[in-house]
Amino acid sequence: MNHILQKDELIKHIKTCLKKTALPQDIYEPYIARPFQTTGFFDDLSPYIEIESHGYILIQYERGVKVLNKRTKEADEVIYWILEDTIFLTVYLDMMRQYQVDNIQTHLPNDPSIHQQIVERVNEAFRAIGGLYEKWHHEGKRASIETQSKK
Repeated sequence: MNHILQKDELIKHIKTCLKKTALPQDIYEPYIARPFQTTGFFDDLSPYIEIESHGYILIQYERGVKVLNKRTKEADEVIYWILEDTIFLTVYLDMMRQYQVDNIQTHLPNDPSIHQQIVERVNEAFRAIGGLYEKWHHEGKRASIETQSKK
């Protein structure tokens, strides 16, 4: 995709991808539009997107400080980046629901089997989506997206 997609178009693509998975829609639905918020509290290391006429600005915050401010013209990179975050978050929140923990007073067990379940469910979701996004997931493209470009 080289055409600059607007927020509603990007969200539509993301929803289409997520509906191919077995992930609970009630969990991921509220998080799909979050990357496009422009004011308020910004979750640490979550993707945020600004759309310009010639591309996108990929943004991340940590403790209220902008730690990533990177440009791309590729809508697929934006969609993939949001999918990576949303899928992991959805799997994690669903696991919390399954184990009946609140992540405040009770937490998921720090156990290799729990970590393995999370990895398997994330991989399963990307397998269901397939195509370029699955390929990028297995290649670890998120790390290259989140690396600040050299000027």
